[in-house]
Amino acid sequence: MRARSLCRRTFAEQIPALTRRHARRTDALTTHLTDVALFLGGRPGARLFQRMTIDTSKDTLLRLIRALPLPSTGPVPHLGVDEFAVRRGRTYATILIDMATHRPVDVLADRAATTFASWLRDHPEVRIICRDRAGSYRDGAQAGAPQARQVADAWHLLNNLAQAVERVIGRHRADLRQPLTSHDLTEADPAPDGLDRTELDIHGRPRPLVARTRERHQQIHERIERGDSLRAIARDLQLSRGTVNRFARAADVDELLIAAINRPTLIDDYRLYLHHRWMEGCTNASALTREIQQLGYSGDVNTVRRHLKPYRDGTIPATAPLPHLTVRRVTDWTMLRPEHLTDVERKGLDELCERNPALATTVEYARRLALMIRTRRSEHLALDVWIADVRLDGQRELRTLANGMRRDRAAIEAALTTTYTSGAVEGNVTRIKLLKRQMHGRANFDLLRRRILLSP
Repeated sequence: MRARSLCRRTFAEQIPALTRRHARRTDALTTHLTDVALFLGGRPGARLFQRMTIDTSKDTLLRLIRALPLPSTGPVPHLGVDEFAVRRGRTYATILIDMATHRPVDVLADRAATTFASWLRDHPEVRIICRDRAGSYRDGAQAGAPQARQVADAWHLLNNLAQAVERVIGRHRADLRQPLTSHDLTEADPAPDGLDRTELDIHGRPRPLVARTRERHQQIHERIERGDSLRAIARDLQLSRGTVNRFARAADVDELLIAAINRPTLIDDYRLYLHHRWMEGCTNASALTREIQQLGYSGDVNTVRRHLKPYRDGTIPATAPLPHLTVRRVTDWTMLRPEHLTDVERKGLDELCERNPALATTVEYARRLALMIRTRRSEHLALDVWIADVRLDGQRELRTLANGMRRDRAAIEAALTTTYTSGAVEGNVTRIKLLKRQMHGRANFDLLRRRILLSP
């Protein structure tokens, strides 16, 4: 009788929407943990709950994410597709976006055309595919959804054009070394000691980098003629193997000086403004820095002080210093709308075109295509005419672009005549980069896929 009185039984009735059998948390707390895990990931979420005096671990949060059911994929008539890097330069995956809701509908483990085609065969309702100009997605769309209309992204097409123009200008960068003369400026004094004007800085002094480059080029080639190995040369001159290889491959020192002389700086675009303001009587470096910062300058006051030091020493240039002509700067002039160029930029580009007929034709073709892309207006056969003209007498970089556009003509024509873009896809790719950084590359693909599809 006494033993029976020591036995104790506890009966618990489950409360709907609050508790469940064998659970250690309420449903509300589980939902709270899951939401934070989706927003922050495992380790950051655990640190946040620790501050909130809620005892949990990163593994628990990751288990909650993996336990969530994946959202069902409904009809997707308008689809967006793009790649993103799981491990940059090594492993890539594919994100698929519903262009009506701008939400991801699926994530594929690779970017192969066969994988994309297999997914499309399971979704025959797809009618529009917004993509970049990657060949794998083009081939996958043709194989898996021949009924769908492919639309190339206008921004990617404009970016491809800018890259081709930059390569053309890079091949003719020797013409950029010659100073511009079509500005309303007085002629500069001749360079001393027979030096090229491009080997002097804006104040007429020899550039130290030029002298050092000439000396290193001579030393390295003398050692190579003696039969020394590149490893020994790098060790003796205390240079990296890459630097020695670059000097060894350059048969002429001018190949190295082109890049050294035209190296851009933060203050290049504001030298003309600073010169005029100095001549007007404003000599305060801090005040001038604040003025050019309002114009877009991102450097600090010390750079401005170093630039103005020769002015204070009395070495004021006889002419207003012009911006260095770099490949990137001339590319920007070419790709900008003509009405957005300043007088100096317009005159400089015109003089370069007069100096080099190849650059002139490149600028003409680039502006013709850029106008079609920006206005989203392509007259009948205008694209075909552009492709034919470029293939006839364009530079080889533009011909390569034209050949690729010819293979992808239908998608490009759709990009020029419709309003579909891949902007929503690019936005989701940016969000994926944030999710990857939160997990620091420690998660498997299945967890990344769930966070992409389930994160709000």
